[in-house]
Amino acid sequence: MINRKLILVTVILSVVFVAVFLLSSRVPQRGAQSKRIQIVTSFYPLSHIVKGIGGNLVDVRNLVPAGVEPHDFEPSSRDLVEIGNADAILYNGGVFESWVNKWEKGNSPRPKQKINMTESLISNETMLITRDGVVDPHFWLDPIIMKKETEIVRDMFIKIDPLHRDLFTDNANRYIGTLSLLDERFRVGLSSCDLSEVVVLHEAYNYLARQYNFTATSISGISPDEEPSMKELARIISLVRAKGIQHIFAETVASPKFSELVAREVGATVLVLNPIESLTPDEVQSGQDYISIMENNLNNLRIAMQCN
Repeated sequence: MINRKLILVTVILSVVFVAVFLLSSRVPQRGAQSKRIQIVTSFYPLSHIVKGIGGNLVDVRNLVPAGVEPHDFEPSSRDLVEIGNADAILYNGGVFESWVNKWEKGNSPRPKQKINMTESLISNETMLITRDGVVDPHFWLDPIIMKKETEIVRDMFIKIDPLHRDLFTDNANRYIGTLSLLDERFRVGLSSCDLSEVVVLHEAYNYLARQYNFTATSISGISPDEEPSMKELARIISLVRAKGIQHIFAETVASPKFSELVAREVGATVLVLNPIESLTPDEVQSGQDYISIMENNLNNLRIAMQCN
């Protein structure tokens, strides 16, 4: 009787063990973790890439709220705690985020990984633009550089969660394909234009201009808060008149007062060229994203440059 009971128990345990083994082998695991990957990003373009590649395996916390200019943003104590608890933080670098140096030198908790996108691109031998030894941080406006950023984010995800390598690779490849199409639209759209120079609000468009062979003269500096001198405004107004420029670009988040001032002086029209540093609440509500805004930028560049 006892032997029969032992045999029965042994059989039951064997069946349970096999069932558990088979079930566990079918369920992808992340180092025995079932929770999603926690990522903090410093501004919108990075959160856009992270969401696209990570899909429903990732929770993304973008530090800069909609409608806020990221050049001046300062994280709260709660933000710093979330950064420390994350699997990774991604920030642009290149003097874009004023708070990063203080955070790096401080004693705040650190996530498992951090990616300084400027340093990563330099390591990948990307040709970044410098002014007086300072890297221009606005490289995400170049779709070709955005492809490299996508590859960097893909590799980060694979390092965190190697079991989902194929998913991250497929998502990255799809997005790189979308960026290739965007690049082609810019090349064709700006290939035949009467003007090759535009006037923009702040110095955010050097990479875009370099990639598609036009000149972007900025009213303000690297940050839109760097107000131009009266001498610089007079120089730009003279340039606009001399070149026959009929449109002056403003932005969606920064104040348009200097763009409007120049336009008023020369009788030009104000258009929007969006640096995509932060989405406005209206853009979020209407479902706009990096790709759709870049296409709007292309349409307005074609108007300003009088393209055929």
